[in-house]
Amino acid sequence: MAPRLKILNNVVERLAKLNAAVSGHLYGIINEDTLTVLTFSINPVDDEENKILPIDLQLCMPAEVDLLGILYVDQYKQDIPDAFKDIDVTDNPLLIKYSLDAADVNAFFYIHQKLEPIKYDIISENDLWQSLCYIRLQASLPFISEKANVLDSLHETRKNLVAGKVGFHFSGKNVFLLGNDSKSDVDSKSVKELLISSDTARSVSNQKNPLRIIDAIPVGMILKMSSEKHSEEKVKYAPVVQQIKRPIEYYEFSLKIDALSLVGQNKTMAQLYEILVESLCRNLRLITSSFEQQLETEKAQLRLPEPLHFKPLNFGHLLTLVYPTGISASETIEYRKSLHRRLALEMVRPYFREGNAVIFADEYQKQKYLINPHEAVTNPENCQLSLVQGFYAYHHYMQDDFNDNGWGCAYRSLQTIVSWFRLQGYTEKPVPSHKEIQKCLVDIGDKSPKFVNSNQWIGSTEVGFVLDSLLDISVKVLHASSGGEMVALVSDLAHHFQTQGTPVMIGGGVLAHTILGVSYDEFYEDVRFLILDPHYTGSEDLKTIVNKGWCGWKKKDFWRKDAFYNMCLPQRPKSI
Repeated sequence: MAPRLKILNNVVERLAKLNAAVSGHLYGIINEDTLTVLTFSINPVDDEENKILPIDLQLCMPAEVDLLGILYVDQYKQDIPDAFKDIDVTDNPLLIKYSLDAADVNAFFYIHQKLEPIKYDIISENDLWQSLCYIRLQASLPFISEKANVLDSLHETRKNLVAGKVGFHFSGKNVFLLGNDSKSDVDSKSVKELLISSDTARSVSNQKNPLRIIDAIPVGMILKMSSEKHSEEKVKYAPVVQQIKRPIEYYEFSLKIDALSLVGQNKTMAQLYEILVESLCRNLRLITSSFEQQLETEKAQLRLPEPLHFKPLNFGHLLTLVYPTGISASETIEYRKSLHRRLALEMVRPYFREGNAVIFADEYQKQKYLINPHEAVTNPENCQLSLVQGFYAYHHYMQDDFNDNGWGCAYRSLQTIVSWFRLQGYTEKPVPSHKEIQKCLVDIGDKSPKFVNSNQWIGSTEVGFVLDSLLDISVKVLHASSGGEMVALVSDLAHHFQTQGTPVMIGGGVLAHTILGVSYDEFYEDVRFLILDPHYTGSEDLKTIVNKGWCGWKKKDFWRKDAFYNMCLPQRPKSI
Protein backbone atom coordinates (compact mmCIF):
# COMPACT_ATOMS: atom_id res chain seq x y z
CA MET A 1 0.00 0.00 0.00
CA ALA A 2 1.34 3.43 -0.95
CA PRO A 3 2.09 5.82 1.92
CA ARG A 4 0.15 9.00 2.58
CA LEU A 5 1.62 12.15 1.09
CA LYS A 6 2.10 15.54 2.72
CA ILE A 7 3.79 18.57 1.20
CA LEU A 8 5.17 21.41 3.29
CA ASN A 9 3.57 24.73 2.34
CA ASN A 10 7.03 26.26 1.94
CA VAL A 11 7.65 23.90 -0.98
CA VAL A 12 4.55 25.10 -2.82
CA GLU A 13 5.47 28.75 -2.15
CA ARG A 14 8.97 28.24 -3.55
CA LEU A 15 7.65 26.43 -6.61
CA ALA A 16 5.38 29.40 -7.31
CA LYS A 17 8.47 31.65 -7.57
CA LEU A 18 10.06 29.60 -10.36
CA ASN A 19 9.90 31.21 -13.80
CA ALA A 20 11.41 28.61 -16.14
CA ALA A 21 11.06 24.95 -17.05
CA VAL A 22 13.43 22.88 -14.90
CA SER A 23 13.82 19.43 -13.43
CA GLY A 24 14.98 18.59 -9.95
CA HIS A 25 14.86 16.35 -6.92
CA LEU A 26 12.49 16.09 -3.97
CA TYR A 27 13.68 15.55 -0.41
CA GLY A 28 11.72 14.67 2.69
CA ILE A 29 11.11 12.25 5.50
CA ILE A 30 9.14 9.03 5.84
CA ASN A 31 7.48 8.71 9.23
CA GLU A 32 4.45 6.68 10.37
CA ASP A 33 3.62 5.53 6.83
CA THR A 34 3.57 9.14 5.65
CA LEU A 35 5.92 10.66 3.13
CA THR A 36 6.42 14.38 3.78
CA VAL A 37 8.11 16.54 1.14
CA LEU A 38 10.24 19.16 2.88
CA THR A 39 12.23 20.73 0.07
CA PHE A 40 13.46 20.42 -3.50
CA SER A 41 16.59 21.17 -5.51
CA ILE A 42 17.07 22.16 -9.14
CA ASN A 43 19.34 20.09 -11.36
CA PRO A 44 22.54 21.89 -12.44
CA VAL A 45 22.40 23.42 -15.90
CA ASP A 46 25.96 22.53 -16.93
CA ASP A 47 29.12 20.70 -15.87
CA GLU A 48 30.68 23.89 -14.49
CA GLU A 49 27.88 24.09 -11.93
CA ASN A 50 28.77 20.59 -10.72
CA LYS A 51 32.39 21.63 -10.27
CA ILE A 52 31.43 24.61 -8.10
CA LEU A 53 29.11 22.52 -5.92
CA PRO A 54 30.57 18.99 -6.04
CA ILE A 55 28.83 17.66 -2.94
CA ASP A 56 25.68 15.59 -2.79
CA LEU A 57 23.05 17.97 -1.40
CA GLN A 58 21.56 15.17 0.68
CA LEU A 59 24.72 15.22 2.82
CA CYS A 60 23.81 18.77 3.84
CA MET A 61 20.44 17.67 5.18
CA PRO A 62 19.69 16.20 8.61
CA ALA A 63 19.79 12.42 8.84
CA GLU A 64 16.39 10.92 7.93
CA VAL A 65 15.83 13.62 5.30
CA ASP A 66 16.36 11.65 2.09
CA LEU A 67 15.91 11.75 -1.66
CA LEU A 68 12.29 10.69 -2.21
CA GLY A 69 11.40 11.68 -5.75
CA ILE A 70 11.85 13.83 -8.79
CA LEU A 71 10.42 17.17 -9.87
CA TYR A 72 9.38 18.33 -13.32
CA VAL A 73 8.42 21.96 -13.80
CA ASP A 74 6.67 22.57 -17.13
CA GLN A 75 8.32 19.53 -18.69
CA TYR A 76 7.90 15.78 -18.73
CA LYS A 77 10.38 13.06 -19.55
CA GLN A 78 9.55 9.50 -20.53
CA ASP A 79 12.56 7.83 -18.91
CA ILE A 80 10.85 7.70 -15.53
CA PRO A 81 12.39 4.41 -14.33
CA ASP A 82 15.89 5.79 -14.98
CA ALA A 83 15.09 8.98 -13.05
CA PHE A 84 14.06 6.91 -10.03
CA LYS A 85 17.17 4.71 -9.95
CA ASP A 86 18.95 6.66 -7.18
CA ILE A 87 15.96 6.54 -4.80
CA ASP A 88 16.40 3.64 -2.38
CA VAL A 89 14.53 4.65 0.77
CA THR A 90 11.06 3.90 -0.57
CA ASP A 91 9.45 1.35 -2.89
CA ASN A 92 7.12 4.08 -4.13
CA PRO A 93 9.20 6.97 -5.48
CA LEU A 94 7.39 10.26 -5.89
CA LEU A 95 6.96 12.41 -8.99
CA ILE A 96 5.69 15.97 -8.75
CA LYS A 97 4.74 17.86 -11.88
CA TYR A 98 4.30 21.59 -11.47
CA SER A 99 2.67 23.85 -14.06
CA LEU A 100 3.93 27.43 -14.08
CA ASP A 101 0.86 28.77 -15.88
CA ALA A 102 -1.70 27.01 -13.71
CA ALA A 103 0.41 27.13 -10.51
CA ASP A 104 -0.76 23.58 -10.04
CA VAL A 105 0.92 20.70 -8.18
CA ASN A 106 0.21 17.16 -9.40
CA ALA A 107 1.69 14.25 -7.46
CA PHE A 108 2.22 10.62 -8.52
CA PHE A 109 3.65 7.53 -6.84
CA TYR A 110 5.53 5.07 -9.05
CA ILE A 111 3.79 1.78 -8.23
CA HIS A 112 4.32 -1.45 -10.19
CA GLN A 113 6.10 0.49 -12.96
CA LYS A 114 3.15 2.83 -13.40
CA LEU A 115 2.54 6.39 -12.28
CA GLU A 116 -0.49 6.51 -10.01
CA PRO A 117 -1.96 9.94 -9.11
CA ILE A 118 -2.09 10.58 -5.38
CA LYS A 119 -3.92 13.12 -3.26
CA TYR A 120 -1.89 15.11 -0.76
CA ASP A 121 -2.24 17.45 2.18
CA ILE A 122 -0.50 20.81 2.50
CA ILE A 123 0.93 21.29 6.00
CA SER A 124 2.72 24.07 7.88
CA GLU A 125 6.04 23.90 9.71
CA ASN A 126 4.22 23.92 13.04
CA ASP A 127 2.43 20.73 11.98
CA LEU A 128 5.79 18.99 11.61
CA TRP A 129 6.73 19.37 15.25
CA GLN A 130 3.75 17.36 16.41
CA SER A 131 5.64 14.19 15.41
CA LEU A 132 9.26 15.20 14.71
CA CYS A 133 12.17 16.68 16.63
CA TYR A 134 15.77 17.69 15.95
CA ILE A 135 18.66 15.89 17.62
CA ARG A 136 22.04 17.62 17.56
CA LEU A 137 25.22 15.58 17.92
CA GLN A 138 28.26 17.59 19.01
CA ALA A 139 31.66 16.05 19.62
CA SER A 140 35.39 16.42 19.14
CA LEU A 141 36.87 13.54 17.15
CA PRO A 142 40.64 12.89 17.53
CA PHE A 143 42.34 12.50 14.15
CA ILE A 144 45.89 11.54 13.19
CA SER A 145 47.04 11.02 9.62
CA GLU A 146 50.06 11.14 7.41
CA LYS A 147 49.89 14.31 5.35
CA ALA A 148 49.77 12.34 2.12
CA ASN A 149 46.87 10.14 3.29
CA VAL A 150 44.36 12.56 4.83
CA LEU A 151 41.43 11.51 2.65
CA ASP A 152 42.15 7.77 3.06
CA SER A 153 42.43 8.20 6.83
CA LEU A 154 39.09 10.02 6.95
CA HIS A 155 37.50 7.20 4.95
CA GLU A 156 38.95 4.64 7.38
CA THR A 157 37.67 6.65 10.35
CA ARG A 158 34.17 6.68 8.88
CA LYS A 159 34.34 2.91 8.27
CA ASN A 160 35.27 2.28 11.90
CA LEU A 161 32.41 4.38 13.18
CA VAL A 162 29.89 2.63 10.93
CA ALA A 163 31.25 -0.70 12.19
CA GLY A 164 30.07 0.14 15.69
CA LYS A 165 33.09 1.75 17.35
CA VAL A 166 31.00 4.65 18.56
CA GLY A 167 28.37 5.24 21.23
CA PHE A 168 26.11 8.14 22.15
CA HIS A 169 25.34 9.76 25.48
CA PHE A 170 22.24 11.79 26.37
CA SER A 171 23.56 13.56 29.45
CA GLY A 172 20.19 14.92 30.58
CA LYS A 173 18.90 11.41 31.23
CA ASN A 174 22.31 9.76 31.57
CA VAL A 175 21.32 7.33 28.82
CA PHE A 176 23.88 5.57 26.63
CA LEU A 177 23.29 4.08 23.19
CA LEU A 178 25.99 1.55 22.36
CA GLY A 179 24.58 -0.19 19.33
CA ASN A 180 25.19 -3.93 19.06
CA ASP A 181 27.28 -3.90 22.23
CA SER A 182 24.23 -3.22 24.35
CA LYS A 183 20.85 -4.90 24.53
CA SER A 184 18.66 -3.38 27.19
CA ASP A 185 15.20 -2.07 27.93
CA VAL A 186 16.33 1.31 26.62
CA ASP A 187 16.46 0.01 23.04
CA SER A 188 12.71 -0.55 22.90
CA LYS A 189 11.78 2.84 24.34
CA SER A 190 10.63 5.57 21.96
CA VAL A 191 12.37 8.87 21.38
CA LYS A 192 9.30 10.69 22.70
CA GLU A 193 9.09 8.60 25.86
CA LEU A 194 12.73 8.87 26.73
CA LEU A 195 13.74 12.29 25.50
CA ILE A 196 10.94 14.75 24.81
CA SER A 197 9.90 14.67 28.46
CA SER A 198 13.46 14.78 29.78
CA ASP A 199 15.48 17.70 31.07
CA THR A 200 17.63 17.66 27.94
CA ALA A 201 14.83 18.80 25.67
CA ARG A 202 12.09 21.33 25.67
CA SER A 203 8.53 20.89 24.53
CA VAL A 204 8.13 20.69 20.79
CA SER A 205 5.90 23.73 21.03
CA ASN A 206 9.11 25.73 21.36
CA GLN A 207 9.65 25.12 17.67
CA LYS A 208 7.60 28.33 17.36
CA ASN A 209 10.82 30.13 18.22
CA PRO A 210 12.03 32.70 15.65
CA LEU A 211 13.37 31.53 12.30
CA ARG A 212 16.96 31.01 13.39
CA ILE A 213 16.46 30.00 17.03
CA ILE A 214 16.10 26.24 16.88
CA ASP A 215 15.29 23.73 19.58
CA ALA A 216 17.27 20.49 19.42
CA ILE A 217 17.92 17.61 21.79
CA PRO A 218 21.68 17.55 22.57
CA VAL A 219 23.69 14.33 22.44
CA GLY A 220 27.39 13.60 22.91
CA MET A 221 29.63 10.91 21.46
CA ILE A 222 31.94 8.30 22.99
CA LEU A 223 34.49 6.17 21.16
CA LYS A 224 35.21 2.50 21.73
CA MET A 225 38.89 2.25 22.70
CA SER A 226 39.24 -1.45 23.53
CA SER A 227 39.48 -4.06 20.75
CA GLU A 228 37.15 -6.97 20.14
CA LYS A 229 37.62 -10.15 22.18
CA HIS A 230 40.08 -12.43 20.40
CA SER A 231 38.91 -15.79 19.15
CA GLU A 232 40.73 -18.91 20.36
CA GLU A 233 42.41 -19.24 16.99
CA LYS A 234 43.93 -15.77 17.19
CA VAL A 235 45.13 -16.27 20.75
CA LYS A 236 47.52 -18.97 19.55
CA TYR A 237 49.70 -16.45 17.74
CA ALA A 238 52.01 -13.87 19.27
CA PRO A 239 51.84 -10.28 17.97
CA VAL A 240 54.53 -9.18 15.54
CA VAL A 241 56.03 -5.69 15.61
CA GLN A 242 57.81 -4.35 12.56
CA GLN A 243 59.95 -1.22 12.85
CA ILE A 244 60.49 0.94 9.79
CA LYS A 245 62.75 3.95 10.10
CA ARG A 246 61.71 6.80 7.82
CA PRO A 247 60.64 10.44 8.25
CA ILE A 248 56.90 10.93 8.42
CA GLU A 249 54.95 14.17 8.18
CA TYR A 250 51.56 13.93 9.80
CA TYR A 251 48.57 15.93 10.99
CA GLU A 252 47.20 15.62 14.49
CA PHE A 253 44.08 17.55 15.39
CA SER A 254 40.50 17.21 16.61
CA LEU A 255 37.68 17.33 14.09
CA LYS A 256 34.64 19.35 15.13
CA ILE A 257 31.51 17.23 14.74
CA ASP A 258 28.18 19.06 14.66
CA ALA A 259 25.56 16.82 13.05
CA LEU A 260 21.77 16.96 12.88
CA SER A 261 19.00 14.38 12.69
CA LEU A 262 15.30 15.03 12.10
CA VAL A 263 13.67 12.18 13.97
CA GLY A 264 10.16 10.86 14.35
CA GLN A 265 9.17 10.75 18.00
CA ASN A 266 7.86 7.23 17.50
CA LYS A 267 11.32 5.87 16.63
CA THR A 268 12.82 3.40 19.08
CA MET A 269 16.18 4.01 20.71
CA ALA A 270 17.63 1.11 18.75
CA GLN A 271 16.58 2.85 15.53
CA LEU A 272 17.91 6.13 16.86
CA TYR A 273 21.40 4.65 17.20
CA GLU A 274 21.50 3.95 13.46
CA ILE A 275 20.13 7.42 12.68
CA LEU A 276 22.84 9.09 14.77
CA VAL A 277 25.53 7.05 13.03
CA GLU A 278 24.13 8.22 9.69
CA SER A 279 24.18 11.86 10.82
CA LEU A 280 27.80 11.43 11.94
CA CYS A 281 28.75 9.92 8.58
CA ARG A 282 27.09 12.75 6.64
CA ASN A 283 29.07 15.23 8.74
CA LEU A 284 32.34 13.40 8.09
CA ARG A 285 31.69 13.22 4.35
CA LEU A 286 31.14 17.00 4.28
CA ILE A 287 34.38 17.45 6.23
CA THR A 288 36.18 15.14 3.80
CA SER A 289 34.85 17.18 0.87
CA SER A 290 36.20 20.36 2.48
CA PHE A 291 39.65 18.81 2.91
CA GLU A 292 39.53 17.50 -0.65
CA GLN A 293 38.84 20.95 -2.08
CA GLN A 294 41.59 22.49 0.05
CA LEU A 295 44.12 19.89 -1.08
CA GLU A 296 43.25 20.62 -4.71
CA THR A 297 43.48 24.39 -4.49
CA GLU A 298 45.74 25.34 -1.58
CA LYS A 299 49.43 24.85 -0.88
CA ALA A 300 49.16 26.45 2.55
CA GLN A 301 48.51 24.53 5.73
CA LEU A 302 45.08 22.91 5.90
CA ARG A 303 42.37 24.79 7.76
CA LEU A 304 40.05 22.77 9.96
CA PRO A 305 36.52 22.49 8.56
CA GLU A 306 33.71 23.80 10.76
CA PRO A 307 30.09 22.62 10.34
CA LEU A 308 27.46 25.38 10.46
CA HIS A 309 23.68 25.08 10.28
CA PHE A 310 21.42 27.34 8.23
CA LYS A 311 17.70 27.79 7.67
CA PRO A 312 16.96 30.03 4.69
CA LEU A 313 13.70 31.92 4.55
CA ASN A 314 10.80 29.67 3.49
CA PHE A 315 12.86 26.52 3.97
CA GLY A 316 11.34 23.51 5.68
CA HIS A 317 14.38 22.24 7.54
CA LEU A 318 17.98 23.01 8.48
CA LEU A 319 20.93 22.63 6.12
CA THR A 320 24.49 21.87 7.27
CA LEU A 321 27.44 23.36 5.41
CA VAL A 322 31.13 22.97 6.23
CA TYR A 323 33.50 25.92 5.79
CA PRO A 324 37.24 26.00 6.55
CA THR A 325 37.91 27.98 9.72
CA GLY A 326 38.59 31.64 9.03
CA ILE A 327 37.34 31.64 5.44
CA SER A 328 35.89 34.97 4.29
CA ALA A 329 32.57 35.62 2.56
CA SER A 330 34.41 36.70 -0.60
CA GLU A 331 36.12 33.30 -0.79
CA THR A 332 32.82 31.41 -0.68
CA ILE A 333 30.74 33.61 -2.96
CA GLU A 334 30.75 31.33 -6.04
CA TYR A 335 29.93 28.32 -3.86
CA ARG A 336 27.07 30.20 -2.22
CA LYS A 337 25.73 31.45 -5.55
CA SER A 338 25.61 27.86 -6.74
CA LEU A 339 23.70 26.84 -3.62
CA HIS A 340 21.18 29.62 -4.20
CA ARG A 341 20.64 28.45 -7.77
CA ARG A 342 20.33 24.77 -6.84
CA LEU A 343 17.86 25.50 -4.06
CA ALA A 344 15.89 28.07 -6.08
CA LEU A 345 16.62 30.85 -3.60
CA GLU A 346 16.58 34.55 -4.47
CA MET A 347 19.94 36.11 -5.34
CA VAL A 348 19.44 39.42 -3.53
CA ARG A 349 20.11 38.48 0.10
CA PRO A 350 22.58 36.20 1.91
CA TYR A 351 21.47 32.89 3.40
CA PHE A 352 24.71 30.94 3.80
CA ARG A 353 27.24 33.37 5.24
CA GLU A 354 28.61 32.60 8.68
CA GLY A 355 26.42 35.34 10.17
CA ASN A 356 23.32 33.53 8.86
CA ALA A 357 23.98 30.42 10.98
CA VAL A 358 21.09 29.46 13.23
CA ILE A 359 21.13 29.93 16.99
CA PHE A 360 20.06 26.90 19.02
CA ALA A 361 17.79 27.38 21.99
CA ASP A 362 20.39 26.28 24.57
CA GLU A 363 22.92 28.71 23.06
CA TYR A 364 20.35 31.50 22.94
CA GLN A 365 20.18 31.47 26.73
CA LYS A 366 23.91 32.28 26.82
CA GLN A 367 23.72 35.25 24.45
CA LYS A 368 25.33 38.41 25.82
CA TYR A 369 22.61 40.58 24.31
CA LEU A 370 18.89 40.01 23.96
CA ILE A 371 17.88 39.01 20.44
CA ASN A 372 14.60 40.40 19.08
CA PRO A 373 12.93 41.41 22.37
CA HIS A 374 9.99 42.84 20.38
CA GLU A 375 8.79 39.28 19.69
CA ALA A 376 7.67 39.11 23.31
CA VAL A 377 5.51 42.22 22.87
CA THR A 378 1.76 41.89 22.22
CA ASN A 379 0.91 43.50 18.88
CA PRO A 380 -2.14 45.73 18.33
CA GLU A 381 -5.18 43.95 16.93
CA ASN A 382 -7.24 44.85 13.85
CA CYS A 383 -4.44 46.96 12.46
CA GLN A 384 -1.97 46.82 9.59
CA LEU A 385 1.47 45.83 10.92
CA SER A 386 4.84 46.49 9.31
CA LEU A 387 7.77 45.16 11.34
CA VAL A 388 11.54 44.80 11.26
CA GLN A 389 12.62 41.67 9.39
CA GLY A 390 15.22 39.22 10.67
CA PHE A 391 17.33 39.57 13.79
CA TYR A 392 19.03 42.29 15.80
CA ALA A 393 20.63 42.56 19.23
CA TYR A 394 19.30 45.04 21.80
CA HIS A 395 22.02 47.56 22.69
CA HIS A 396 21.34 50.06 25.48
CA TYR A 397 22.93 52.26 28.13
CA MET A 398 25.56 50.82 30.49
CA GLN A 399 26.27 47.63 28.53
CA ASP A 400 29.82 46.28 28.06
CA ASP A 401 30.88 47.84 31.38
CA PHE A 402 30.73 51.26 29.72
CA ASN A 403 28.97 54.23 31.30
CA ASP A 404 27.22 56.21 28.58
CA ASN A 405 24.17 57.11 30.66
CA GLY A 406 22.77 60.43 29.50
CA TRP A 407 24.64 60.77 26.19
CA GLY A 408 25.06 57.46 24.35
CA CYS A 409 21.54 56.70 23.13
CA ALA A 410 22.26 57.32 19.43
CA TYR A 411 25.47 55.26 19.69
CA ARG A 412 23.44 52.36 21.11
CA SER A 413 20.82 52.69 18.38
CA LEU A 414 23.61 52.57 15.81
CA GLN A 415 25.01 49.44 17.47
CA THR A 416 21.59 47.80 17.25
CA ILE A 417 21.46 48.60 13.53
CA VAL A 418 24.97 47.22 12.92
CA SER A 419 24.00 44.05 14.81
CA TRP A 420 21.13 43.63 12.33
CA PHE A 421 23.52 43.69 9.38
CA ARG A 422 25.81 41.23 11.16
CA LEU A 423 23.03 38.79 12.08
CA GLN A 424 21.65 38.88 8.53
CA GLY A 425 25.11 38.01 7.23
CA TYR A 426 25.72 41.24 5.31
CA THR A 427 28.94 41.99 7.19
CA GLU A 428 31.52 40.18 9.26
CA LYS A 429 32.71 43.36 10.94
CA PRO A 430 32.11 43.59 14.71
CA VAL A 431 29.66 46.02 16.29
CA PRO A 432 31.71 49.21 16.84
CA SER A 433 32.36 50.65 20.29
CA HIS A 434 31.63 54.27 21.13
CA LYS A 435 35.30 55.14 20.63
CA GLU A 436 35.39 53.39 17.23
CA ILE A 437 32.28 55.29 16.15
CA GLN A 438 33.87 58.57 17.23
CA LYS A 439 37.14 57.73 15.50
CA CYS A 440 35.27 56.91 12.30
CA LEU A 441 33.61 60.35 12.32
CA VAL A 442 37.01 61.99 12.90
CA ASP A 443 38.62 59.98 10.09
CA ILE A 444 36.02 61.06 7.53
CA GLY A 445 36.43 64.70 8.58
CA ASP A 446 33.04 65.15 10.23
CA LYS A 447 34.48 65.77 13.71
CA SER A 448 37.67 67.22 15.16
CA PRO A 449 40.22 64.92 16.87
CA LYS A 450 39.10 66.03 20.36
CA PHE A 451 35.75 64.33 19.68
CA VAL A 452 37.34 60.92 20.41
CA ASN A 453 36.75 59.78 24.03
CA SER A 454 34.29 62.62 24.60
CA ASN A 455 30.71 62.39 25.86
CA GLN A 456 29.25 64.31 22.94
CA TRP A 457 25.99 63.25 21.36
CA ILE A 458 25.55 62.17 17.78
CA GLY A 459 22.41 62.23 15.63
CA SER A 460 20.87 60.49 12.65
CA THR A 461 23.23 62.26 10.22
CA GLU A 462 26.29 60.88 11.99
CA VAL A 463 24.68 57.43 12.17
CA GLY A 464 24.31 57.51 8.38
CA PHE A 465 27.94 58.60 7.95
CA VAL A 466 29.21 55.70 10.08
CA LEU A 467 27.05 53.10 8.31
CA ASP A 468 28.33 54.33 4.96
CA SER A 469 31.97 54.45 6.06
CA LEU A 470 32.21 51.24 8.08
CA LEU A 471 29.74 48.97 6.25
CA ASP A 472 29.22 50.67 2.87
CA ILE A 473 25.50 50.89 3.72
CA SER A 474 23.46 53.67 2.13
CA VAL A 475 20.63 55.35 4.03
CA LYS A 476 17.51 57.36 3.34
CA VAL A 477 16.38 60.18 5.62
CA LEU A 478 12.89 61.18 6.73
CA HIS A 479 12.30 64.51 8.45
CA ALA A 480 9.45 65.64 10.70
CA SER A 481 9.46 69.29 11.78
CA SER A 482 7.42 68.32 14.85
CA GLY A 483 6.11 65.22 16.60
CA GLY A 484 2.70 65.93 15.12
CA GLU A 485 4.05 65.20 11.64
CA MET A 486 5.12 61.68 12.56
CA VAL A 487 1.67 60.28 11.73
CA ALA A 488 2.00 61.58 8.17
CA LEU A 489 5.22 59.56 7.76
CA VAL A 490 3.73 56.24 8.84
CA SER A 491 3.17 55.10 5.24
CA ASP A 492 6.81 55.82 4.42
CA LEU A 493 7.97 53.87 7.48
CA ALA A 494 5.63 50.98 6.64
CA HIS A 495 7.05 50.84 3.12
CA HIS A 496 10.57 50.78 4.57
CA PHE A 497 9.86 47.83 6.86
CA GLN A 498 8.10 45.94 4.06
CA THR A 499 10.89 46.44 1.52
CA GLN A 500 14.08 46.92 3.56
CA GLY A 501 13.22 45.51 6.98
CA THR A 502 16.04 47.25 8.85
CA PRO A 503 15.74 49.01 12.24
CA VAL A 504 15.30 52.78 11.99
CA MET A 505 17.22 55.25 14.13
CA ILE A 506 15.30 58.39 15.06
CA GLY A 507 16.88 61.46 16.65
CA GLY A 508 16.74 65.20 16.38
CA GLY A 509 16.20 67.85 19.02
CA VAL A 510 15.52 65.22 21.71
CA LEU A 511 16.61 61.74 22.74
CA ALA A 512 17.38 59.02 20.17
CA HIS A 513 15.34 55.83 19.83
CA THR A 514 15.08 52.84 17.50
CA ILE A 515 11.86 52.22 15.57
CA LEU A 516 11.15 48.53 14.87
CA GLY A 517 7.74 48.80 13.25
CA VAL A 518 4.52 50.73 12.76
CA SER A 519 0.84 49.88 13.19
CA TYR A 520 -2.17 51.73 11.80
CA ASP A 521 -5.88 51.23 11.19
CA GLU A 522 -7.84 51.89 8.01
CA PHE A 523 -8.34 55.58 8.75
CA TYR A 524 -4.91 56.23 10.32
CA GLU A 525 -6.60 57.18 13.58
CA ASP A 526 -5.00 54.47 15.73
CA VAL A 527 -1.33 54.89 14.77
CA ARG A 528 1.43 53.30 16.84
CA PHE A 529 5.19 52.94 16.72
CA LEU A 530 7.16 49.94 17.98
CA ILE A 531 9.99 51.53 19.96
CA LEU A 532 13.21 49.97 21.23
CA ASP A 533 14.50 52.35 23.88
CA PRO A 534 18.32 52.57 24.25
CA HIS A 535 17.99 54.50 27.54
CA TYR A 536 17.40 51.31 29.56
CA THR A 537 20.16 50.78 32.15
CA GLY A 538 19.30 47.41 33.69
CA SER A 539 20.27 43.80 33.06
CA GLU A 540 19.12 41.70 30.10
CA ASP A 541 15.80 40.84 31.73
CA LEU A 542 13.24 40.38 28.96
CA LYS A 543 10.26 40.46 31.34
CA THR A 544 11.29 43.82 32.81
CA ILE A 545 12.14 45.29 29.40
CA VAL A 546 8.73 44.39 27.97
CA ASN A 547 6.56 45.03 31.03
CA LYS A 548 8.18 48.40 31.74
CA GLY A 549 7.84 49.53 28.14
CA TRP A 550 11.51 49.72 27.20
CA CYS A 551 10.45 47.74 24.18
CA GLY A 552 6.84 48.29 23.22
CA TRP A 553 4.20 50.05 21.17
CA LYS A 554 3.87 53.82 21.65
CA LYS A 555 0.98 56.00 20.53
CA LYS A 556 1.43 59.14 18.45
CA ASP A 557 1.60 61.35 21.54
CA PHE A 558 4.95 59.67 22.37
CA TRP A 559 6.53 62.22 20.03
CA ARG A 560 6.88 65.77 21.34
CA LYS A 561 5.06 68.42 19.34
CA ASP A 562 7.74 71.03 20.12
CA ALA A 563 10.65 68.94 18.79
CA PHE A 564 11.86 68.04 15.30
CA TYR A 565 12.83 64.49 14.29
CA ASN A 566 15.21 63.02 11.73
CA MET A 567 15.02 59.34 10.86
CA CYS A 568 17.88 57.31 9.41
CA LEU A 569 16.54 54.43 7.27
CA PRO A 570 19.37 51.98 6.41
CA GLN A 571 18.98 50.29 3.02
CA ARG A 572 19.39 46.53 2.60
CA PRO A 573 22.18 45.69 0.10
CA LYS A 574 21.30 43.46 -2.86
CA SER A 575 23.96 40.79 -2.47
CA ILE A 576 24.47 37.25 -1.25
